[in-house]
Amino acid sequence: MTQNRVINALSYLSVLFLPVLFPLIVWLLTSTNPEAHRVAGRAFWLHLLPTILGITLLVILGVSGIYMDSIVNSGWLAVVLLAVFGVVAVASYLWSIIRGIQYLIAD
Repeated sequence: MTQNRVINALSYLSVLFLPVLFPLIVWLLTSTNPEAHRVAGRAFWLHLLPTILGITLLVILGVSGIYMDSIVNSGWLAVVLLAVFGVVAVASYLWSIIRGIQYLIAD
């Protein structure tokens, strides 16, 4: 169905214009349309993943900073955690764009 393709594609491509919020709205409004409901839920969690990971990494960095004796070790941990966050955020962003395009060009 063309309407489902567009809604599904926009759920993923909303990472460009309204991440998290657009898939959440679609997910809440499409309880009678199982396919769009499922896709919007997946897009919502994919868009939310970097935020959850970022908060988790900040908590880890904060707690480890309290217990680490050396600022150098704390600095290296911050660099590693920032690199992990960056990789996950870019991968999530790119995967959202890829999935959105796949839904647009699907037969």
